[in-house]
Amino acid sequence: MPDEEKSYSQIRRDFYDKYTNKIVPLVKRHEHKRKTKLVLAILTSLALVIGGSLLLYLAYLNGGIMDKANKGLFKLAVLLYVMSVFSWSWIKKDFENSIKKKIMPTVCKCFGNMKWSEGWYSNGKIFSDSCVVPQFTSESYDDVFKGSYKDVHIEIVEPEFEIGSGRNRRTVFNGVIIKLDMNKKFSGHTVIKPNSLIHSSPSSKLHFTELEDSEFNKKFDVYTNDEVDARYLITPAFMERLKRMKTAFNASRVSCAFYEDYLIIALSTLKDIFSICSLIKPIDDRKQYIQMYDEIISIIKLIDHFKLNQKTGL
Repeated sequence: MPDEEKSYSQIRRDFYDKYTNKIVPLVKRHEHKRKTKLVLAILTSLALVIGGSLLLYLAYLNGGIMDKANKGLFKLAVLLYVMSVFSWSWIKKDFENSIKKKIMPTVCKCFGNMKWSEGWYSNGKIFSDSCVVPQFTSESYDDVFKGSYKDVHIEIVEPEFEIGSGRNRRTVFNGVIIKLDMNKKFSGHTVIKPNSLIHSSPSSKLHFTELEDSEFNKKFDVYTNDEVDARYLITPAFMERLKRMKTAFNASRVSCAFYEDYLIIALSTLKDIFSICSLIKPIDDRKQYIQMYDEIISIIKLIDHFKLNQKTGL
C-alpha cells in the first residue's frame, strides 16, 4: 500500500474512533433540541404558507389577484411563500452551526493541525485578483478550514460572492474554493476557466493560450502572461486531475489559477459542502459525518494528487 494510502487509512481510523467515542456522546445530548427545531421548522413553514394563501384569498375577494389595487397583497404573499421555502434552511443552518462549534475542534484533530471557523475569511480579494471568480462587491462565508498537510499550507473556504445592490444584486459565485501553497516556484499568472467560444480573457494582462491536448482545450480555456510557465505547470496529468475534480465534486464549473505561489481552485456548486445536522435524521446519524469526512479528505488528497510538497512536476 502506498505511503499516502496508509496515511489516509490512519486518518479514517482516527476519525471513526473520535466519532464513536467523542462526537456521538457529545451530540446525543442535543437530540431533543433537534426535534424541537424540526417542529419549529414545520410550524414556521406552514404558518408562512397559510399567511400567503390568506393574502391571495383576500386579493381574490377584493377584485382578483391581478387587480392593480391588490398588487401589494400579491407581492407580500409571494414574499411569504419564498420565506416558507428558505425558513427550513435558516433554522437548520442555525442549529448546525451551534453543533459545529462543539464538535469541529475534535473533527479537525483528525486532519492534523486543521482549524475550523465560520462566518468570515479575511483574504477573499485574492480569489477575484487571481481571476478564479469574477469581481464582487459583497461576500459571505460559511465553513472555513485552515491548516497544513505534509508541510503544505491549505485553506478551504465556502463562500458566496455577489455584485450589485438592491434589485440588481446577483450571485457571481457560490461553492467551495481551495487555496494551496506551492513549493514549485513560478513567476507568471495562469488561469484555467471553462471553455468559451469567444475566449474572453478575465484580465487585460492575460492572453488566451491553446495547449497541445485537444480534449482539454474543448473543456477549458487557458489564459496566461507566461506561456513557458503555463506549459510547465499544466501537465497532461494535471489536466486529467482537473477534469476528474469537476466530476468528483459534482460541480457545475471549475476554475483554477496559479497565482502568487498558490494553486487556487474554485468549484461552483449549489450543494452545501460539509453539511451535517439534518433536522429529519437523528443527530448522531453516521452517514452525515462520514460524508463530511469524505469531503474534507478528498480536498486534502489534492496535495498528494498534485504533488505540491515536491519541487517539480504536477
